[in-house]
Amino acid sequence: MACVPMNAALILVTRQNGLKAARGLFSSAFRVRIIPNIWWALVALGFMPVAFLVTGGIVWLSGIALPDLHLLPASAIIPAFALFFLGAVGEEIGWQGYAYPALAGRHSALTTALTIGVVWALWHVIPFVLMERSATWIIWHGLGIVLMRIIIVWLFVNAGQSLLIAVLFHIMSNSVWGVFPDFAPWYDPRVMTVVLLAAMMAIVTLWGPSTLKQFRFG
Repeated sequence: MACVPMNAALILVTRQNGLKAARGLFSSAFRVRIIPNIWWALVALGFMPVAFLVTGGIVWLSGIALPDLHLLPASAIIPAFALFFLGAVGEEIGWQGYAYPALAGRHSALTTALTIGVVWALWHVIPFVLMERSATWIIWHGLGIVLMRIIIVWLFVNAGQSLLIAVLFHIMSNSVWGVFPDFAPWYDPRVMTVVLLAAMMAIVTLWGPSTLKQFRFG
């Protein structure tokens, strides 16, 4: 699942512009130098952990009995992050590296993000069904996925169109599930969607829907 977007993108780029362009697209997921400010890397790394912290805090304050959280053994954390990294690269080369530039020339940044976000959310439906998630859970989590794509696009365009920024955000969106194997009861997709919606509305208001880059006070 994680490799299909990348494979499709690399095949299409090879057919359109040759193997050299495909190699360039692949290597762009690892380029650090084009990030104009380390601030954007820190935001990409910290955004979703903070969102999960807020979501878990709200669930805890609601009075629901929750299990204690336990970290993975230290020996398992690095392999888990390596797996998240490979999955993030496999998806973001397709979604953000290929699909976004292809659509952004014809639509606003917000419209493009919404379009990719909807496809990205639908992409996860079958795995969630196989995981025996409820329909309500899938719908709410899917809405959160769409909102996450808007945030990824905002980071991407403000970080010099760095694909690595999208990869870092994607890694951290999965990290809580891997680092805390008993985190599921702390997660309510309805709460997370509201948290992400508030963040998205602030971003669109401050940076504008057309480019998500025109900061009102910059």
